[in-house]
Amino acid sequence: MTRVLWALLALVVAGPAAAFDAAAHLQPRSDRYAVEWSGISLGEGTIALAGDGTGCYRYSSTTAPIALVRWTYGAPREESHFCLRDGEVMPERFEYVNDKRGGDSFRLDFDWRNAQVKTLKAGVLTVRRLPGPAYDRFSIREAVRLWVLRNRAGEAPDEAEFVMVDDDRFKAFRFAIVGLERIVTAAGPLDALRVERIDDKRPHHYWLAPERDYLPVRIEQFKGGKRELRMELLP
Repeated sequence: MTRVLWALLALVVAGPAAAFDAAAHLQPRSDRYAVEWSGISLGEGTIALAGDGTGCYRYSSTTAPIALVRWTYGAPREESHFCLRDGEVMPERFEYVNDKRGGDSFRLDFDWRNAQVKTLKAGVLTVRRLPGPAYDRFSIREAVRLWVLRNRAGEAPDEAEFVMVDDDRFKAFRFAIVGLERIVTAAGPLDALRVERIDDKRPHHYWLAPERDYLPVRIEQFKGGKRELRMELLP
């Protein structure tokens, strides 16, 4: 009985557990990754996050490909603008630009008031109805990362589904937290939580490092059982 009373007293003194603060994990950052395709180096990519002080963020990816890749494929750039609403990622605008393949470039504008997303591609504007919470193909990474952080805080399950909006489709992806692994990266050895996209023909594996606030330190994509894409954090 005495132990129970002391435990209750500790809860009273400590007060209720603090709610998860998503904004605390969206600090400005810029990280470089080595990028490989089918085992061939494509060069480097930089992923950066910056806030505007109002709860909204600019999330961008730029590439510095090797000369042959730049000449044949270009240097694609992705940029997502999103805001936090009740601790959840709400994309506002997404743009993909490829200087060599203009036909692949497109833009998404999210209209949450009317539950619509507008797509502009090759001069053609289309309007689609949003099925509910959804993310562009870049901001979904931060949404998944925040889910993992909530899971670590005991506020989210080990599996979760996210809907991605692309230029021509919606697709639901299910993610699962597999476990902690020790991996060796260009940035050194790291303990990383392995997260997998489990219901896609092209499996994706992500390693998120707790000591780096669950930043992805390695990303892999497979096709036909073979590794197609690999991104790894650089020092």
